[in-house]
Amino acid sequence: KTFRDAEEYMNNPYLIDDISKKSIQEIKESLSFLKKLSKRIECYDISNISGKEAVGSMVVAIDGKIEKSEYKRFRIKFKQKPDDFGMMYEVLSRRLSRELSKKKEKSWGLPDLIIVDGGKPQVSAGEEVMKDLGIDVSLVGIAKRYETLVYKEDGDFVEKKLPEDNLGMRLIISLRDESHRFAQSYHHLLRKKSLIK
Repeated sequence: KTFRDAEEYMNNPYLIDDISKKSIQEIKESLSFLKKLSKRIECYDISNISGKEAVGSMVVAIDGKIEKSEYKRFRIKFKQKPDDFGMMYEVLSRRLSRELSKKKEKSWGLPDLIIVDGGKPQVSAGEEVMKDLGIDVSLVGIAKRYETLVYKEDGDFVEKKLPEDNLGMRLIISLRDESHRFAQSYHHLLRKKSLIK
């Protein structure tokens, strides 16, 4: 497979760009509620043990390519007990509130699509944040079991499974895995610091 990939790249130096473009095109085609191609995609995950040292992560893809310079991490301030809804609500609220600030340097730019690691509770948290802030961004969850996409359409939850070879789905899974890794690394760092004290 590696040799084939290398050969494909030699035949087409723009292979990575082509795959990136096709990934966001396939996300748009697969999710009927999306209004436009997702230039900026943000993916969020929460990491904690029994609510302790809880953190959130934000990883970003721009034009279908993961952009590590845009990553952000959040230390959960208001929850000390396990609460998937509350923790996701806090992280998304803190992130999206920046876009309402009058100070331009605070803005990171609104995403075209938000992905949350999880199912209905996490999607509900994101929907609630946007309702409270008056912000409208497309939102989808990815539930680990069976890698199912979860989103709301016309007020009802929809669960959708895309083929494994769908490039859009591969990008979503890559972002979810990366957000999980980034959140866990920050969580472990905070746990280590708390044990040293």
